[in-house]
Amino acid sequence: MTQPELQRELILDPIVATRHVDVDPVHAFEVFTERFGDWWDPRLTPDPRSFEGADVEEVEGGVVALHHDGEDYPIGEVLEWEIGVCFAMSFHLALPRDHPTTLTVDFTPADGGTLVTLTHGGWEEDNARARRTFTEWPHLLERFAATAVSD
Repeated sequence: MTQPELQRELILDPIVATRHVDVDPVHAFEVFTERFGDWWDPRLTPDPRSFEGADVEEVEGGVVALHHDGEDYPIGEVLEWEIGVCFAMSFHLALPRDHPTTLTVDFTPADGGTLVTLTHGGWEEDNARARRTFTEWPHLLERFAATAVSD
């Protein structure tokens, strides 16, 4: 494999972040989806000052949207909804809408709690230039974990 081919392959690899949470998988799933706006960092929205929260429509094909000044700002659609097991969505926040990526979040029972594995994949030539900007997943999972255990 040549160096340019190797670099291209690495750029298209999914981003994976994990976090153990001391709650059961169903609770972890519910906090991740139903309280998305509580743990999402306002800094990572189009306008942190006007961020009012977020909603996830609880059905495959449902819209995932951030809320700013009473307006919905869609960032993807639900692709998979299996309570306590897996949540997946298309994702186009800070990406070309016609070339979204995918977020898949797996909830696995582990050590009396849940191992949450977030995989940000779907990178292709038309969106890979933005990949290097997605460094906040560990931070977001920390915020998620803090929200999940505070209930």
